[in-house]
Amino acid sequence: MIQHILHITHVSKHFGGNVAVSDVSFSVDEKEIFGLIGPNGAGKTTLFNCMTGFFPVTSGDIIFDSKKINTLRPDQICRLGMVRTWQRVKPLGSLTVLENVMIGAFSITNATGEANIMAMEQLHAVGLSDYATKPAGSLPIGLKKKLELARVLASRPKMLLLDEICGGLNHTETDSILAIIRAVRNSGTTIVFIEHDMKAVTSICDRIVVLNSGEKLAEGTPEEITTNPAVIAAYLGGGHHA
Repeated sequence: MIQHILHITHVSKHFGGNVAVSDVSFSVDEKEIFGLIGPNGAGKTTLFNCMTGFFPVTSGDIIFDSKKINTLRPDQICRLGMVRTWQRVKPLGSLTVLENVMIGAFSITNATGEANIMAMEQLHAVGLSDYATKPAGSLPIGLKKKLELARVLASRPKMLLLDEICGGLNHTETDSILAIIRAVRNSGTTIVFIEHDMKAVTSICDRIVVLNSGEKLAEGTPEEITTNPAVIAAYLGGGHHA
């Protein structure tokens, strides 16, 4: 039996008079790869910020792993097993690649030796073992994205929220990231990701929700979304394929 791990129920987020997210509802199944797409300013990252405790919701509920989380702090939500990456990858540049990933591991262990082992496991998983002792700031963008993945995976999440993890990458780098995402899902982690690369989204997602001007425009399989006239008019037909 399929279990829902996330319920977004009538969630709205207002900034003064500006409605960034308006009455959005959807559910995500365990071990699903779930896409969140839409034009710039559609409310995607704002919704991520609400889900991870960085913004309080104006109304509605966020239920993760059977717990209501919309009043929790980001660190509390992380400990429950929901973690995220950021659009702008900013590793602690003066620390080594390994030390950056150990920071993720320290969310679930206080033992340095254990954090080191957990971090090396994730560096191996994303193909960065050879860079462990390099300064994180010296990596090119494609490897920084992999470092970001390794760091959040070191916290052993139940759900991983990826905010434009393929942004700024070439096709080869994107394919490499998508392979890692598939492997992470196959190990039992649920993935929700925001992405503008429609080829990436349609190739990897089980289901997709489309936001437009803060509202849910459509929900369905990649095939249903890419053939939906409303989605084509609002998003896919406007030169947003990149």
